[in-house]
Amino acid sequence: MKPVILHQDDEFFSNHAPLPIWKNRRHLMTGFMVVSDLVCILASMSAPIFSWQFVRPELVPEMYQPLILPVAIFFVIIYLMMGLYPGIGVGPVEELRRLSIGTTLGMLALMGLSFYLRNVNMWSRAVLGLAWFLLLLSAPLARKLFRRMAVRLGVWGLPVVVIGETTGVSNIYKNLRRNRLIGLWPVVCVRTSSLARLFSSPSSPVKDSDEIRALFRNIEIVILVPERAPLAAVKNVLLDKTHHFKRIIVMFDDARMGSVWFTPLHLVEHLGLEVTHQLINPAQQVIKRLLDLFLIFVSLPFLLPLWALIALAIKLDSPGPVFYTQKRVGHGGREILIWKFCSMVENAEAALEQYLDANPELREEWQHSFKLKQDPRVTRVGRILRRFSLDELPQLWNVIRGEMSLIGPRPLLANEVPDYGEEYEIYKQVLPGLTGLWQVSGRSNLAFSERANLDVYYVQNWSIWLDIHILIHTFLAALQGRGAY
Repeated sequence: MKPVILHQDDEFFSNHAPLPIWKNRRHLMTGFMVVSDLVCILASMSAPIFSWQFVRPELVPEMYQPLILPVAIFFVIIYLMMGLYPGIGVGPVEELRRLSIGTTLGMLALMGLSFYLRNVNMWSRAVLGLAWFLLLLSAPLARKLFRRMAVRLGVWGLPVVVIGETTGVSNIYKNLRRNRLIGLWPVVCVRTSSLARLFSSPSSPVKDSDEIRALFRNIEIVILVPERAPLAAVKNVLLDKTHHFKRIIVMFDDARMGSVWFTPLHLVEHLGLEVTHQLINPAQQVIKRLLDLFLIFVSLPFLLPLWALIALAIKLDSPGPVFYTQKRVGHGGREILIWKFCSMVENAEAALEQYLDANPELREEWQHSFKLKQDPRVTRVGRILRRFSLDELPQLWNVIRGEMSLIGPRPLLANEVPDYGEEYEIYKQVLPGLTGLWQVSGRSNLAFSERANLDVYYVQNWSIWLDIHILIHTFLAALQGRGAY
């Protein structure tokens, strides 16, 4: 198969288009991220200092003011060493991990320095602890906000060439263009049966692809999607002297294969990839379980009054019980009963069938995602509960009982199991979750097949950082009521 161009960004290659100066773009992106972090660090250090003086009057804010800016620069240097500037291609979970580790190391260094200088009384432990907590929360959110701002201003993203030997190369090109925050902006996509046809070595020059190679002669990043022998594909690129690639990224067209699933091993003179499966590791399961119980019991003083108010609203809005249970498929394929607040009218299934018979055009919407934007079964209070995902709160009882986890694949209905196919065997190896990856990736706007893929991705790529990322974004999505009905 002769190399063919599947997609091309005509605006980028046009000499008359008002394009940004690509050579300076990396500096602009780095500037945006540095400003974002400086704002967070200065705010996170200043807020505890100025508030804690009301608890300890001897801590005068003026004592700290000359030190705040040097501390902020110190943290920026740590983030620089963690590879966070500009952070192109670093996913949100990996960024959260690096930020958390860097912030914690920075705070520990400040505490150690304080002991060394014997000015422990000056640097209050409470001030440093609050600053650490605020920075952990604010830095990832601020970075996302500043990236969105940079995208709107047209200064985020570096041009990328996508070259692949598989049919999935086109999907990778389209997904990267949809996800602008990643910072890899594909401008040309090439499909070839062999990367050797595009890239030549000094001993075997290839001439029939000169026109295509001329398109990416001045682009510094290439994404390779090999069908087999990825290291051989990289070698072909390295041997070719007709390009200016400074960064080579190898991707796979299976979207569920993530960085956490593979660990590189250097075995003598050979490179190996160890396949990890964290969620079936007993030690990791204990950590996940302890985190679930800790978060639940810390939240109970806030949750119990909320439950009482919701129960009262349900009783005042419609007849029937406050809670209901539903049979779902749990860990190991066993049947469990999950708890929910009642959000539907009595005889809900009959009401649904009557509604679909009267509106046959909506039956396709129901079959697509098993949800309706205007569901006739949902009560007035139930619509509010669903919008903010409050109807799921009683499943915390399932989590306490050990039948579910706070985060994981959503528990399936028995009739949904066939839709998972052979990958159901992966799904049932872990506890289902109160919230999951697809809830923060589109919620009810996703088709069932897309939700299934995200659930399998979660199982194969679990990490404690992925759980924290999902938990934070679940809270944000619930507050916005985005994609819920």
